[in-house]
This record gives sequence, C-alpha cells and structure tokens, in this order.
Amino acid sequence: MSPSLQKLLRENISGDDPLEVSPEQAQEVVEDLLARVESLAGAERNDRCHYYHRFPALSDSSDEPPGDTLCCCVLLEESQDRWYRHQTHLHLLRSPDQKLWVDLGGQRSPEPLSNIGEIIALAQAFQKRVEQQKAKAAKREKQRDLKLQAIIAQVRKIAKEDKFDFATEMDTIKVKLIIRLSDNDYFAILIPFNQFKTVLPKLRTAIQALRETYDSGVRFKTHLKRGYRRSNWIRHQDL
Repeated sequence: MSPSLQKLLRENISGDDPLEVSPEQAQEVVEDLLARVESLAGAERNDRCHYYHRFPALSDSSDEPPGDTLCCCVLLEESQDRWYRHQTHLHLLRSPDQKLWVDLGGQRSPEPLSNIGEIIALAQAFQKRVEQQKAKAAKREKQRDLKLQAIIAQVRKIAKEDKFDFATEMDTIKVKLIIRLSDNDYFAILIPFNQFKTVLPKLRTAIQALRETYDSGVRFKTHLKRGYRRSNWIRHQDL
C-alpha cells in the first residue's frame, strides 16, 4: 500500500506555504487536530505511540544532527484477520527547522504542512480509500462465493452420477477438489476461480480419465497430506 500512501500525501500536503511553529505553537496545532479528528469515524488519538524518533539529549555526540520531535499520533485504521493485526497511524512531526511534517503508515510527506486543513483532508482521503478497498474486497468475496457454489453444484452432480466421494478446500484464488479413489488413495484437482468457466466443462472428462487410469492398476504419487484420510468426505450415496 506504500505507493498509494505516497500518492495521498502528495495530493493532500501541498507545502505551498509551510507552517513554522515553536513548540508551544505546535502544541496548539496538535490540540486543534485532535479535536477535529474525534469527528472522523474510526479515528482516535494514540497517546501510547511507539513511533521511533531520536532525542538529541540522548546522544553523546555533538556532531549528531537533531532529530524530529513527535507531536502526536492518530490511529486511522485497525484491521484484523486470522493471522495478524494491522494498524495505520498518522504521525505529526516537528523538524528542527520548526516545520511540521506528516508520516502516514510509515511514509513521510514530501512537503511540510501548510495548514491543519491539509492533514484533516488527508485523513478523510485515507478513510475513503479504506472504504473503497473494503467494498472491492466484499465484491470479490461475493463473486468467489457464486463461483464456488457453481463449482460445488457441478461436482455434486458428477459425483452422484459417476459414484465417487469428494472433499473440497478453498482459498482466495482456487478450489481444491479432492477425489477419493479408495480408502487410502485420492487425488486433487485445482480449479482457479478466474478460470472456472474454462475448467468446469472439462471436469467430468478429467475425473473419469484419472479414475479409469487408477482402476487399470496405475498408481499416482501425490503431495496430499495424510490428514485427508480423516476428512469429511461427501459420499456419493448421500447426494
């Protein structure tokens, strides 16, 4: 998402008339920002931010250049799924030359802040993009579900007529169709969602050919996990 964050920063932080603020003035900007951020759905201040910044007083070297000062942190997005938790923060930084800079999700604005309205517009633009991405993801998921239903319906029909048991697994890009050949043997056919219209008409022929080859005495070496022997097979007798 880094390129899109950089695009948002370029579009919303102009640098036309950079603010120059003292520490006290920076605090006033922060208070104004946080007051206005509270009106944005899902955005909230984060007073426990762990954003990395250097403090000149901690350096033993007088040659060490002064670093930026973190003025405030705002949590704009928090998403969760099965494996990880992701957060996107907006940081307001004050540089040694008294200018204010914005860091969005680890991407620094190419220009300094000109007014508080720019940072509010940036936050709103970011949230709009998040909503658009969620809408696109929901649409893709709905399309996958429809394709999955079509695939399962076709497989159930074939399994009932040709008398074989099967199981399925799915991820975001494909369906894995596992065909049981015997108590100990089975094979898998991968059906990509973006090719299911091409694969589906050929599915019965492929399954028949593989089953006939197996019945002739030829055995296959597969990389399937043994756990499939305990899978909840869909029995053709139950269809």
